[in-house]
Amino acid sequence: MTKKTIAASALLIGLAPAGGFAADDQTAPGSIDFAMYFNADVRDAADCAMSIVDGTIVIDPAIGNPSMTCPDMFSWKLFTEVVSQEFWKNWAADQQTWPGEPYAMCQPGDDVTTCCTPDSLENPGYDDAENPALHCPYFPGDHRAAGTTPPLPRAQPLSKAHVTQFEDDLRRVTPQQIDAIDPGRVIRQSMAEFVFRNKPMFDYVFEQDLYNADGLAKVFAENARVMRQDAPFHSANAGGASARIDFPVDAVMIKSNWISAERAEVLGIRNDPDHPFIKMEVESAVTDNNAQIFEPGEHWLVSFHVSSKDIPNWVWLTFEHINNPGRCDYTGCNDSYGFASPDDVPEGAADNFTRPHVMSDDLPIASPIFDPGGTYASGPISAGLKGVLDGLDIGTTEARDPTMPSASDRAWRSYRLKGSQVDFVQSTGHRILLGNSVTEGGFMMSSSCMTCHARAHVGPDGKPSVLGVFDNTVDTIGYGEGSLGTPDPNWFISSQQPPALQALQTDFVWGFFFANDLHKPGE
Repeated sequence: MTKKTIAASALLIGLAPAGGFAADDQTAPGSIDFAMYFNADVRDAADCAMSIVDGTIVIDPAIGNPSMTCPDMFSWKLFTEVVSQEFWKNWAADQQTWPGEPYAMCQPGDDVTTCCTPDSLENPGYDDAENPALHCPYFPGDHRAAGTTPPLPRAQPLSKAHVTQFEDDLRRVTPQQIDAIDPGRVIRQSMAEFVFRNKPMFDYVFEQDLYNADGLAKVFAENARVMRQDAPFHSANAGGASARIDFPVDAVMIKSNWISAERAEVLGIRNDPDHPFIKMEVESAVTDNNAQIFEPGEHWLVSFHVSSKDIPNWVWLTFEHINNPGRCDYTGCNDSYGFASPDDVPEGAADNFTRPHVMSDDLPIASPIFDPGGTYASGPISAGLKGVLDGLDIGTTEARDPTMPSASDRAWRSYRLKGSQVDFVQSTGHRILLGNSVTEGGFMMSSSCMTCHARAHVGPDGKPSVLGVFDNTVDTIGYGEGSLGTPDPNWFISSQQPPALQALQTDFVWGFFFANDLHKPGE
């Protein structure tokens, strides 16, 4: 038995069928196939379609809510919109939304050199070429429009909310051993992570004084007061202290994962000329998630999540580069609009699902187990998606600038939809899984974008307190597990009378993790 087989056998999720498992039996479904059936649901209605008219995406008006009726098509619509807006250089990253030493919001009569004013292009620190967002939130697109060139992007280490700590004296395994279990985990620990937010989302954080922990603490206190004193009535959120965080419907956020060209080569990731990577010159933190050490260089975009507030619980979708090792491992890939499955599907079956690779565990009574770490082919692009991308000039030409992408770079055609999510559970009650092999490397089987972000919160001091991304459980390898399914009200509010607020939901946004206490000028 190979090392890879041994490692993969630890990831067994199904019991052996009564008759065992033959590795060469590709006709009858096995235990993993039956489990995957609930991941492979066709999410778009049959009449979902979009086209380009006069340079604009048009959807049949009969489809009143495309984000719910056509979530996969809507995912590709969002893809075209965020790429067209060049999110990587125009939108605000976490460290530009939540300053390291935030000044208070300006009030009438304040010295504007010591406080922050929304929509101003002259806030304190904006003239710092290295770190213009040290004191006040900074939106790069506003300054580009005014003729200023923002500094070279600086990525943060993997956000600490998504990191589990480990002891220095534990026996260490090699990257090759981890790669045999889950190659996405290796990439995940080596990547640079940018989380970008569009202008409506950025403006809401700034204008509502949510860019600092003090402002968040005020919202927590007001929410607790309203529940305690005004029940059953809620705050109208009109004037005075806001009692809840509720982003505008046009808010969009993107979590993007980049790996340096040098690290990619070490990990065996190659820039396939048929499917090139989007490339950008950035400064990224080295592998140590707690180090503030940065190295400039060429980075490749390996994956990215997109979330939009088109529905109250947000629309969730994730894209990966076609050649990512393990792209469809464990949960499969599901796209009912953009690209067909490369699998040999039965006659009359839908071609939306790419199933994960499996193999035999080679035991006397054999069972199917996952065969992780391979690459996955892609079926052809749909005529509808091709028409939209061509019509918007996305991915139509060779890259012009090796240091900064453009919307027309051919490499945008190298990315595939992993899946979409618009609810916690299916109508049958099955918990919905969504994640990508890099961002959720090591816990794909317990990853739900919506459930994870439902746990985003702050406590009385304006900082996260009682809930993390991971539960206090581990999988068979030892990696932490995420939460799945519908949220538990006890996460947020105690059951005593009157109820007590324990954690204030932050409208599915973990970024408030980076909010800092107010800083007085001169200190």
